[in-house]
Amino acid sequence: MLLDPWLGRGVPYLTFYPAVTLSAWYGGFGPGAIATALSAGIAVLRYISPRAGAVVDTADLISLTLFSFNGVLLSALGQRVRSAEIDRRRFAAIVESSNDAIVAKDLDGVVTAWNHGAERLFGYTADEAVGQPILIIIPDDRHDEEARVLANVRAGRRVEPFETVRRRKDGTLVDVWVTISPIRDRTRAIVGASKIVTDITSRKRAEQMREQLIERERLAHDEAVAARDRLAFLAEVGTLLTSSLDYEETLNRAVRLALPRLGDYCNVLVHDERGELRHVAWGHVVREKEPIVRALAERLLSQPASRAITLTDAILKTGRTTVLPHAQLQAAASTQIGGLDPETVRLGRTLNPYAYVGAPLRVRDRVVGVMSFGTTETESRREYAPADVALVEEFARRVSVAIENARLFRHADELNRLKDEFLATLSHEMRTPLAAVLGWSRMLASGNLDQARASQAVHAIERNAQAQSKIVDDILDVARGMSGNMTLDLKPLDLAAVAHRAVEAIVPAAVAKNIVVDVQAREPVPMSGDPARLQQVVWNLLSNAVKFTPSGGRVAVKVLTVDDHAELHVTDTGVGIPRAFLPFVFDKFRQADASFTRQHGGLGLGLAIARHLIELHGGSIEARSAGEGSGATFVVRLPSPVRAAAS
Repeated sequence: MLLDPWLGRGVPYLTFYPAVTLSAWYGGFGPGAIATALSAGIAVLRYISPRAGAVVDTADLISLTLFSFNGVLLSALGQRVRSAEIDRRRFAAIVESSNDAIVAKDLDGVVTAWNHGAERLFGYTADEAVGQPILIIIPDDRHDEEARVLANVRAGRRVEPFETVRRRKDGTLVDVWVTISPIRDRTRAIVGASKIVTDITSRKRAEQMREQLIERERLAHDEAVAARDRLAFLAEVGTLLTSSLDYEETLNRAVRLALPRLGDYCNVLVHDERGELRHVAWGHVVREKEPIVRALAERLLSQPASRAITLTDAILKTGRTTVLPHAQLQAAASTQIGGLDPETVRLGRTLNPYAYVGAPLRVRDRVVGVMSFGTTETESRREYAPADVALVEEFARRVSVAIENARLFRHADELNRLKDEFLATLSHEMRTPLAAVLGWSRMLASGNLDQARASQAVHAIERNAQAQSKIVDDILDVARGMSGNMTLDLKPLDLAAVAHRAVEAIVPAAVAKNIVVDVQAREPVPMSGDPARLQQVVWNLLSNAVKFTPSGGRVAVKVLTVDDHAELHVTDTGVGIPRAFLPFVFDKFRQADASFTRQHGGLGLGLAIARHLIELHGGSIEARSAGEGSGATFVVRLPSPVRAAAS
């Protein structure tokens, strides 16, 4: 209205366009349309309304219509601009508030946008990152990855989301998930790329934990199945080992049950009652190779210790399980091969062992043997795991129990047999002098004997009564020893003098058999002991020597001092002691020949009594013999006066 005098009616809408434009820009279509309507209304009232008697100008109506159309058009354009601005601001707000890192870069890999999420994730501020190459957050070993991404973006190829690693400002690495999108200009040409980088550290940790839990569950399941199988196997072994008291036969069956579960071959070596190591059981998964296992074990056992120190020897000495993986077994074999004979080497190469495990067999805390398993190059070719070793040890423990039970049974059976033999022998030995006493006493009672025959009868009765008294005394001594009631009357004595008195008592019997008794005890050997009991020991040894030495033989007695103890040696040239019987020579009721047709009488108690008496004195007794026909030597060791006084 102020400009109206200068503008006139020609351009009434010029000042209305800015109002419509501003209303549409700031308010959108609605306010713009209202501004257009108000402006049109003012124009009608001011410029177009006809005065009295006048006609509305057609040009004015056309101008009004054009103005209204232009106002609506400006309102629509303003609405679109406003919406685009709102969308831009909303997108910018979303980008800035996103927890993910949103980064834009040009086709040269230079950062053009960097949101707060990127600042939090990588540690660089927007000012530090924008304008820098994107390689500042990419590890050196992944630069090729970024080159491939940019090449695909330039070529317009889709880049699939991928998992990778990025580097923070402090140099630490972070696991991320990257999504790449191209940035296009108004002509739809690609001018850069935007990437959304998501920190997946927590997810990776959760996945790792889940994988670990799954793996633990799998291992627990496998262990449970393995434990169940082991228990079933051990139960089957236990049933098998208790099915018979013939442990050698049972061991062979158990070994076959253990193969191939515990190895490709197996050896069981056990000390027998005489202390000799015997190969009692063996096996191989290939039956045709069992003779090789047997032959190799026997040849190694027969090798001198200086030529072959076997694993069995080490286990017997240490009492510990030995495990040799393939590398160690090869090294051990290479050090031993030079000292072995060609046949043993050939057998070893034919068996071709790969790994080894050997466990001791224990009976009452004493190692009595070794059970060993091995794998071979040609069969399973596997190493032994800790679970396998534990199963072998448990198997060996159960085998040890079976061996002990079998030995106890055999020992009880042997004792029962010995008891029967002893009772039969006792009856025989008691009946012989008793028959003589009864016969001679009846002849005396008849009164038909002359003086000479009567005197002979009296001597015969006395001699047989003394023999019977000796048997009774021996039985009583054994009973006292077993009950612990035997006592000693200790006093200072000369062992040489005790030996001389015992020799004097045995000389008549030796002379009767034309046996020479040689005593080497010229110097006194002082000690502390029971003279009567020690003389009984020496007399028992001399009596045995004379009894088992043929006519014309020789018995030597030697008394001497050795280091810190006294020794008594009784050596004869008699029938000797069989090697098989040597370990049992001091056992009660034991005789090498216990039959009624045996050449020499006696109950087999003398040596048992001698050992018990010597042990009561704190000493020891030992029997030596090279075998039948080679004579025997008994060595008694007793404490010296100093040791006796100290004890």
